[in-house]
Parts: sequence; structure tokens; C-alpha cells
Amino acid sequence: MGEIKYIFADIDGVLTDGCVQIDEDGHERKSICYRDLDAIGIGHGAGIKFIFVTGENTAMANRIVKRFKIDDAVMGAKDKGKAFDELVKKLGISPAEVCYVGDSHRDIPAIQKARLGAAPADAAPNVKKSADIVLQCAGGKGVLMELVERIIDEEKGE
Repeated sequence: MGEIKYIFADIDGVLTDGCVQIDEDGHERKSICYRDLDAIGIGHGAGIKFIFVTGENTAMANRIVKRFKIDDAVMGAKDKGKAFDELVKKLGISPAEVCYVGDSHRDIPAIQKARLGAAPADAAPNVKKSADIVLQCAGGKGVLMELVERIIDEEKGE
């Protein structure tokens, strides 16, 4: 897995369990795992940058990006393959430097373009088939932490 410098991650189904609670006023509520917040700091310490690529463009998605102190984000990305290509070009990097983690059918093109494609344990079956690795964690349960630890351990040769 070595030489991964970026993790591009979907939000819903990766950082969250993919569910949303909506109250009578239309306000959304989602849960995130503190282990994933810690993963950002650990990843940054290892030289990994994080970019969220989400199909949503909502106040909640923006709040999650802000809370995680993410390097960059692509909001409203319904075509994840196109978003992947645009990010690689914008950043001036190679797909060989990228790990992409996602859980839905929309994520498959980006998973296939990245050097390392990853899927949470509860991702859609076709997504898991497309991924290089299927994580043990389900969405919203520490996916980023597991992924960061695996990448760092691989780079150390463990």
C-alpha cells in the first residue's frame, strides 16, 4: 500500500452509518465516530492528507467537513469518478498516491481509479467486489481509523 499520500473519503456510509434523523423542522442529525476524528490527526502526522468527496451539499455535510478540519472537500459530487479525476488534476498528483474509501455504487469508479480502493464492512456488495480491501469496520464505526492504521502499518512493513 506504500506511498499513499491522500485519502479521498465519502462521508455518508463511511464517516456516518449512512442514516439520517430528520426532525419535524427538517433539521438533520447524524453520528460520527471520535476514532475517525483521531484518525485525521494520526494521518496528518504520517503525511497523509484527507479530502472528503460527497454527493451531498448540505449544511450537515459542510459541518462535518469543518468539524474534521479537512484539507479540502468536493460537495455535491454525484459522479465520483469525475470528481476523482478533477481532484487529481487540481492537486497535481497521481492516482497512485490516492486511497479512496466509499460505500455506494456511485463510489465504484473512484475506488477503481485509486491505487488503493477501500470499502467499509457494510458497503454495497458490488462496492466490496470493486475494492482492494474491505475493512472490518462498518460505516460510522471507525472506518478512517482502521484505514489509516492499515496504511501506516503497511508503510512500516508490518
